[in-house]
Amino acid sequence: MSSSNPSTEVTFNGSSWEDLTRLVTQAKLARILDGDVQSDEDQSAWTASHFRGPALDWFGQYFAVNRATMASFDAFVVDVRNHFGISDDGLKAHRRGQLEGLTWQSDLPVFFAEFDRLVTQLSITNGDAKIALLRGKLPLIVQKLLSEQALDFHDYDTMRQRLLTMWALDPKRQTAVQGNSGRSSRPKCSSCGKKGHAAEDCRSKK
Repeated sequence: MSSSNPSTEVTFNGSSWEDLTRLVTQAKLARILDGDVQSDEDQSAWTASHFRGPALDWFGQYFAVNRATMASFDAFVVDVRNHFGISDDGLKAHRRGQLEGLTWQSDLPVFFAEFDRLVTQLSITNGDAKIALLRGKLPLIVQKLLSEQALDFHDYDTMRQRLLTMWALDPKRQTAVQGNSGRSSRPKCSSCGKKGHAAEDCRSKK
């Protein structure tokens, strides 16, 4: 199988559960894309070659007595999951925690990519439920913009596209993404130091 760029490759250390899922996906994808059909044992070995730390230590012991199991990639993955306590319920709780901790960020497409990944993995398909989760992550300035435009969404995909459009049309990427940290557009008087007017309009007496 083709090797990954060392600086960007995914590795599994025993606690990075999501990365094991990604490695399994990469192994299956490589089997499809490679010119020669790879065996299950090749897939198992390729996956193990991306183990680090405790996971690599475990594999060294595992390989000595369970090499035959590697002939079935699915069986090998089950053994890895079982040893490191990676249950479906555990993954679900882990992903729910990730979703709860996900915050609005300046790179909105990246935010939505992660939001959509997590709600999909958690089998949250109801549009109203996704809208409610998304609304809870909107900074006040974005909520205000939606309110001013009288936008009340009943379809998640429409809401997602509208927010991405607002982000794309914002030349400074501030209005729709920085929440309350964006700078005020009100001018500041260089004479009295107050905001809301320019120096030529200042009524303060020196």
